[in-house]
Amino acid sequence: MRFQLLGPLRVQPTGTPVRISARKQRTVIAMLLAHAGRAVPIRSLVTEVWDGRPPRSAVPNLHTYVMQLRHLLSAADPPAADRLVTSDGGYLLLVEPPELDLFRFEEQLARARKAWSGENLGAAEAAYARALGMWHGTPAEDVPLGPALRNVVADLTDRYLSTVEEHIDVQLALGAHRAAAERLHTLTARYPLREHLHAQLMLALHRCGDRPGALAAFAAARHALAEELGLDPGAELHRLHRMILGHDVDPGGSVVTLRGARRLLPPVPPAFVDRPRLFTLATTALSAPAGQGGVRVVALHGGGGNGKSALALRVAQRVAGRYADGVLYADLRGWRVGVPPARPVEVLGELLRTLGVPGGEVPVTEAEAAALYRSVLAGRRVLVVLDNATGAAQVAPLIPAGDGCAALVTCRGLPATLDAVPIAVGPLEEAEAVRLLASLASEPRVAAEPEAAAEVVRSCGCLPLAVRAAGARLAGRPDLLLETFAVRLRDRGGRLDLLPGVRSCVRAGYDQLSGRSDAARAFRSLGALDQPEVDVAVTAALLGVPRTAAERALDVLVELRLLEPAPGGRLRMHDLVRLVAAELNHREATASRGTDSG
Repeated sequence: MRFQLLGPLRVQPTGTPVRISARKQRTVIAMLLAHAGRAVPIRSLVTEVWDGRPPRSAVPNLHTYVMQLRHLLSAADPPAADRLVTSDGGYLLLVEPPELDLFRFEEQLARARKAWSGENLGAAEAAYARALGMWHGTPAEDVPLGPALRNVVADLTDRYLSTVEEHIDVQLALGAHRAAAERLHTLTARYPLREHLHAQLMLALHRCGDRPGALAAFAAARHALAEELGLDPGAELHRLHRMILGHDVDPGGSVVTLRGARRLLPPVPPAFVDRPRLFTLATTALSAPAGQGGVRVVALHGGGGNGKSALALRVAQRVAGRYADGVLYADLRGWRVGVPPARPVEVLGELLRTLGVPGGEVPVTEAEAAALYRSVLAGRRVLVVLDNATGAAQVAPLIPAGDGCAALVTCRGLPATLDAVPIAVGPLEEAEAVRLLASLASEPRVAAEPEAAAEVVRSCGCLPLAVRAAGARLAGRPDLLLETFAVRLRDRGGRLDLLPGVRSCVRAGYDQLSGRSDAARAFRSLGALDQPEVDVAVTAALLGVPRTAAERALDVLVELRLLEPAPGGRLRMHDLVRLVAAELNHREATASRGTDSG
């Protein structure tokens, strides 16, 4: 069998290609190929096929499409029907690596990079040519795309362009300047915002002796960037411009590129509910023309489980095209039970190696590593996503230098000393939470029991983490009525057991109270109080401490987002957070009684 995704969709056994004329069937097979070797949940296929707006009959219709695909495969090659496997809650297409063009492309690309790193330029050039020979157009160009496949196509297109740029770097290193220039004239016209392609064209024309053409290429790049993005060319283009004007010497090598900074974002969770207001605030802040005096920093802050990381990844995907030198991502591990937060020097080392600094040249001290990091990124346009940060001390060394860069930070409490655009991320609106539940547990099922679905998300406090846990549980129990599950969630004593992940998320915040006994006691005691809002006076009376001590304890809990400000100077504890606090209070009281009786 041969499967083609890098261009028009093709499924071809030993003879004639399988003709898949139905549009929705092509979407199904493309989705399975994009996840070859992994089962794709039915809910994800439904969302993809109907682009987030499935009819009530979506699931049975999907089963019909899969059955028809099996028939088409069997008609072309009888054993091929067995490749389309029904898995737990989804479907799996069995594909061997040599059969799918995407896998063959990745294999050749790995060979090319290995040869290039070993300075075997001839072998590298040949492997790059074979890798790019797998491409026959835009990925899945004849397939109706839903949200997941649109992301896949965007990622593959960026991967293709990065590979083209690497291949041309090798051509330039081999002296094939005229051939490179011919390719680059077409490429820069088609992709006018890829600064590295413009830089390569300038260098190729300069080395061909066409100085006016190289200067014209710089002018064209500057016009395209100003017209589309409101930006000036970056340091790479300006350096080449100076060289061509005779102010610098041509080093004779390939153009320096931050090749490793690309495609480093983890995938956005497949079940994701857009939050238009927050999304617009963040993308607008990160897309505005660079100002004077430093980088742009956006901080998404809020309590644990509110979906900050997923929102940050979606925002970063949207604005990545404005950062010509790529996107970096680092998980700072600030809120994991039993796992220490990442030290800045560790993260700096990882980022520097990603940016191409040899491991032996990465400084071992934080100050030296931060200085080199700022130097490498100076004059570049890079977006750095810093996920799960604990505070300013952890984040500050990781903020890049230069007004062409930006940082997108997710954190629970907003660091007071971080100069950032703050965007508070809270629980979902009820309608948004119901949509998230439906994307996991199936649209028809939620539509059939709307009142029960609303009760389920209310029991989750509309917390995205909890709604995801509820949706996953329902997806694993297609026989379970939403009303039955809603009734089970009414039992506050067992609710956390039905929503895995919530307890550990809250505990990660509570663990930060080590050494702050008053704040830890206040947290536990407020859980036992079992009321959603409190003030300083109530807390002081509850703890038996002066008002100033109660204020300090509450300030710590707000800083860690275990409490949230409420109108009238009061403070609110999320219902699920309060359940965890009550458990901890009960455990502490039980341990204390055991000690007293002993």
